[in-house]
Amino acid sequence: MRRVLQLGMVALVCCGWLRAEVIDRIVATVNGQPILQSEWDVEMRYEALLDQRPLPSTPEAAQAVLDRLIDQELLRQQIKVYRLRAISDSDVVQRIQELRRQIPNGTNDSEWRAMLSRYGLSEEEVKDRIATQLLILRFVDVRVRPTVHVDRRSIEAYYRDKLLPELRLRNAKEVPLADVTGQIEEILAQQRTDTILSDWLHDLRQQSDIHVQTPLVAPIQAPLAQQVAR
Repeated sequence: MRRVLQLGMVALVCCGWLRAEVIDRIVATVNGQPILQSEWDVEMRYEALLDQRPLPSTPEAAQAVLDRLIDQELLRQQIKVYRLRAISDSDVVQRIQELRRQIPNGTNDSEWRAMLSRYGLSEEEVKDRIATQLLILRFVDVRVRPTVHVDRRSIEAYYRDKLLPELRLRNAKEVPLADVTGQIEEILAQQRTDTILSDWLHDLRQQSDIHVQTPLVAPIQAPLAQQVAR
C-alpha cells in the first residue's frame, strides 16, 4: 500500500510539473530574453479587460498580442541604457484610477473585483502591466518625442483638410484656427511619434535575435473566452 501511495504522489507531482511547464513554457525569445506563455496569457487578459471585449479566440488575435509583447521587450532592453526615474506606486495607482473611470462600473470596488475575476486577473498583475506601460511611455517621451516637430503649415493643413470638413459633415459650428491650434499640434505630434516609434521598432526587430516557438498554442482556452464574452 505504501508503495502504491508513493507512486501516486510521484504521479501527482509529475502532473503538476507538466501543467506548470505548459503554463510557463517559453513562447519566444528576444535577444536571449524569454517571453513566457503565462506572460502572454496575462497580456491577453489585460488588453481584453481594458477594451471590455471577449478574450482573443483566434490564433491571429493571440499572435497580435504576442507581437506587442515582443515589441515591449525590445523597448525594455533599450530602456536599460537610459537612467529613467522609476515608476512610483502613486503613479501606478493614479493610472489605475484613470482607467477604472473609463470602464463602465469600474469605479465600483466590488464590480471592479468581479471584473478582474471574470478576466482571470489579479490586482498585482494589473499593477505590473500598468507599471510596464508607464515606463515605456516615459521612455518614448525621452527618446522619441523630442525629435518630433510640427510646423505651422502642417497645423493649417490639418485644420483645412481634416477638421473643417468633419465639422461641416456634422453640421457643427466652425471654430477659429487659433482656438484649436494647440489640440491640432498635439494630435499631429502624437501621430508622428507613433510613426517614428513604429519605424524604430521595425529596425530593432531587423537587428535583433528573435525566435518564436512553433507551433504556438494560445494559452487561453475557448471556454474561458466564452465565459468572459457572456
